[in-house]
Amino acid sequence: GERETDFTALIFNDIHQEFPTMAALCKQIEEVDYDFVIFNGDMLDAPGCEEEVVEAFSFYQGQVRAEEKPVFYLRGNHEIRNAYSLHLRRLLYYMGDKTYGAFNWGDTRFVLLDCGEDKTDDHWVYYGLNDFTQLRNEQVDFLKKELSSKEFKKAGKRVLIHHIPLYGNDGKNLCANLWTKLLEKAPFNISLNAHTHKYAYHPKGELGNNYPVIIGGGYKMDGTTVMILEKKKDELRVKVLNAKGKILLDITV
Repeated sequence: GERETDFTALIFNDIHQEFPTMAALCKQIEEVDYDFVIFNGDMLDAPGCEEEVVEAFSFYQGQVRAEEKPVFYLRGNHEIRNAYSLHLRRLLYYMGDKTYGAFNWGDTRFVLLDCGEDKTDDHWVYYGLNDFTQLRNEQVDFLKKELSSKEFKKAGKRVLIHHIPLYGNDGKNLCANLWTKLLEKAPFNISLNAHTHKYAYHPKGELGNNYPVIIGGGYKMDGTTVMILEKKKDELRVKVLNAKGKILLDITV
């Protein structure tokens, strides 16, 4: 029979409500038998009202058959902006009421972090309402606990997912000075990131990264990507496809 630890997952990012782009990506994975889906941020583009958010998520969920497949949402910096951003938690399930967390799928450990904004709290766009400093500090405690936990240490494979890259990002990840020290020794097999709107692959060690880093593309039809994460026996395979179905990357980690 099938091993309990095998799975296939899809990861999308930075669609910014460009529905034709999402539809084109989903056309490429019609034949893929997947178990769950992760949206790695900026699926929305500054949510203004409930109708807009409901329309976007209904579309995405229809595309990935969310009625039969679990979907995990990670917040990007755009989900945090605009009038409706505070109400997103009414519509989305959060892990233990947090926007970050960790879970096991089989013997694979997933660690999902919330980078918050790409601007500091004192930036004018937030009118002094943001406190991402606290969110980043909270996750330092969470990470320390997680990295020394039994679940993490015993895992067969370990996958790190967060929206703003710590490596290969021209802009600043405001979490870098808090998280990099913890993560540079952490034995992750892969880190899946987003945000730059430019697909990139950085092999382990290329930028001081202790694990391979893959950054998903953006919302433009010619630069968008979908990642397929496939665990079979002891192998974890990551494929990246573009909207035409071309395989941009196929590695085992």
